[in-house]
Amino acid sequence: MRATFYLPGRSDFLLRHPEKWRELAEAGHELGNHLLFHPCRRESGKHDWLEPHYDLCDYTPSRLRQELEIANLILHLIDDRQERTYGNTCCNTTIGRGEQEVPMDDVLRDLFVAARGPGSSRIADVRGGINLMQVGHYGADSGDMSFEDIQETIERAAGMGGWAVFMIHSVGEGSYHLYMETPTHERLVSWLGANKADVWTAPLVEVAKYVRNCGKAQKR
Repeated sequence: MRATFYLPGRSDFLLRHPEKWRELAEAGHELGNHLLFHPCRRESGKHDWLEPHYDLCDYTPSRLRQELEIANLILHLIDDRQERTYGNTCCNTTIGRGEQEVPMDDVLRDLFVAARGPGSSRIADVRGGINLMQVGHYGADSGDMSFEDIQETIERAAGMGGWAVFMIHSVGEGSYHLYMETPTHERLVSWLGANKADVWTAPLVEVAKYVRNCGKAQKR
C-alpha cells in the first residue's frame, strides 16, 4: 500500500527526522505540500489555537504562492521530486476576506498536479470531468467513519469508476488527538490488499496524473 503524507514545511516531524521521510518517499509514498505553517481561516472561530498572523483570511495570492514554493523546495530537497499535490490546511480552499475572498485554484494550478480540496464527503465522479484543484475527500479518523462505512464507500466508488479520497491524521490512540484506531487501519489495509484487483490504491499524485492524462480534468 502506498499513500500521500501531507507535511507542513515547519513540522517538527520533518525537521528532526528528514531521513525518515526520505525513506518513506523511496518506498513509493508521496510527500505532499501542506504549506509552511499550517494556516487556516480563523473566521469560523474553530481555530483559536492558530497564531493570528497565520490566518488565511489575511493571505494574498502572492503570499500564498511564496509559502507554497518554499514548502515545495523543502520537500524537493528530501525526495528529489518535482510533481506533487497540495493538502488544503483545515480543508480551506480560499484566501482573503469579504469581497477580497478568492479561490486558491489559480495559484495551485501553477504549482501542483492536484489539491485534496474540501471535506466534501463525496466520491469524485471523474467521468464528467473534475476540478483537480478541489478533488474533495472524506474524513476517516475515529468517529468520522467506521471500517464498514469506508468499505461501502470504496465499493461504490469502484462500481462507478470513481475516486474516493480519505483523510487520516494519524493511526492509534495517543499518536495525535485525531486518529484512526489501529484495528480499523489494519482491517482497511488488509481489505485493500485482498481486493487490489478491483480497487486501485495509490498516492494522490498518481491518480490525479492518470485522470489528467485521460482528459477527465476540467479545463482552466
